[in-house]
Order: sequence, then C-alpha cells, then structure tokens
Amino acid sequence: MSDLSISATEHGKLRVFSLSPDLSATLDHTGTLDALGVALGVEITSPDDVQIVPANTLGDLGLSGLVREGYDITPSFDDAARLDGLETDVALVRSAAFGGGAVTLMQSAKATLVATFTEGKAPAPQFTPLESDAAQGVLTPAAPPPTERSLGARLALMAVVAMFIAAAVIYAYYIGFSDG
Repeated sequence: MSDLSISATEHGKLRVFSLSPDLSATLDHTGTLDALGVALGVEITSPDDVQIVPANTLGDLGLSGLVREGYDITPSFDDAARLDGLETDVALVRSAAFGGGAVTLMQSAKATLVATFTEGKAPAPQFTPLESDAAQGVLTPAAPPPTERSLGARLALMAVVAMFIAAAVIYAYYIGFSDG
C-alpha cells in the first residue's frame, strides 16, 4: 500500500476508508477520532469533516446511497457495487478534515482506502423567462429630473413682474385709462 499525498489546495474530495474491527472498536470506545488519525498518520483537525459509518446501520440505503444523498456524489456502477459490498465500518473523510495543510496519509491494514470521489456542486439556478407583455422590449434610461430654477432666476422674474406692475401704476397715474 502506497501513501497518499494531499495538497494544501485540495478541496471537495471525499475519501472512503474501510476500517479494521480493532480500529472500529477503539473509535466506538473513545468517542474521538484520535485513533483514526494515528492509523492514517495525520492529525484530524476538523472532526466535522469525518463521518464514521457502522456497516450495520445503513439498511436499504447502502453506502452508495449515503454517498449519493449525503454528499451529492453519484458513484459509478462499479464503485456503487464495491461500496455496498463492504462489510466493515467505514470512515468518510473530506479534504477539509486535515486543516487545509498538505498532508500524507499512511495506508495501513487498520484503514484501507476504498475510493476517492469529487463532491458534487450545486447546479446553476434555472431562470424562467418572463412571459408578461410588460417584460418585453428594452428599458430606456429614465428621464433626468427637472432642474430647479436658481434663486437668482426667481428674483429676476419677480423683478420683471414688479417693473410691469410699476409701469402700469405710473401709466395709470399720469396718463390714465379713461377714454376721454
């Protein structure tokens, strides 16, 4: 069995390890993943990225169903048959379990690599086109808001109006509006 190198930039990989009965018993007894880390020769810094699956708990779903439903991975027919044929407890270990650093996993009789998968990615959302008549055509830019007249323009307008009123008053006073 050769060792397995994981780069610091790796993400989105799921490795399935078959566990020996001794290692499974130790993991059950201690309740921690330290024994798995020792078996793999690394420190597991993110226990949330490791799932220990007892062989007798999957029922009709099977390990391939767990990988498909839980990790969005569709194993090939051969991989699914191999996963469902395992009779030992397994460890599902994501790349993030090792803290994002480069590590080398030791393979041993206690933890044997069964398969490596790339986790699925959510598909891009499908947008349905709008069918309303209001949604057709191209939007034009909005008209600019009307500019406000400055105070000077208002004063000038009031001065012109006042001059016309003054002219009318002077005309009426000196000349008058009478006909005769």
